[in-house]
Amino acid sequence: MSKPTPPDDSLQRQRENADPDESVRPLPWFLVMFLGAMAMWGGFYIYITPSGEDSAYGDQRTMETLRPPVPVAGGGTALVDGKLIYGGKCAACHQATGMGVAGVFPPLAASEWVTGDEKILTHILLHGIEGEIEVKGVVYKGVMPAWQMMSDAELAGVMTYIRGEWGNKAAPITADTVKAEREATKARTTPYQGGAELKPAS
Repeated sequence: MSKPTPPDDSLQRQRENADPDESVRPLPWFLVMFLGAMAMWGGFYIYITPSGEDSAYGDQRTMETLRPPVPVAGGGTALVDGKLIYGGKCAACHQATGMGVAGVFPPLAASEWVTGDEKILTHILLHGIEGEIEVKGVVYKGVMPAWQMMSDAELAGVMTYIRGEWGNKAAPITADTVKAEREATKARTTPYQGGAELKPAS
């Protein structure tokens, strides 16, 4: 007895569509040319745009000029927000209240170093201090980092803030004062060794 003949599936195969292929629907030639032209223009634009110097293109304002003026104690305005800088760089040690940490970090509220000679305070922030320093009758021994990387306006802003906060009533410090003291002490490369060295440095 012969085996049954399998059904002829050629008709079914003929009815099926061909597998999709990228060449069936290529990108339109005008789109390819447009993309190529854009790539060439981008490369040319990068080549002709100045780099590493002031550019004639775009907004040339800096963050300092974009900040709104901030009122300061005693009247007037500052270009930087000293309170904001204090919160980001100083409050971790001296606390938001300006009271410091007993036996570890000295207070800034009613501190003779904060409300006293503005040059001495400027020197502390510019170069830092390590060793013993007496604040409000208590001796502290630690390290205060230098903040030379901050601009004159930023240092003036934060010092003006601490001199007028927590009951302090000292006069504001200007960026010109910071600039002058930075220049006067530019040869210094080490922190001040305690309060004893700071007072003669003024």
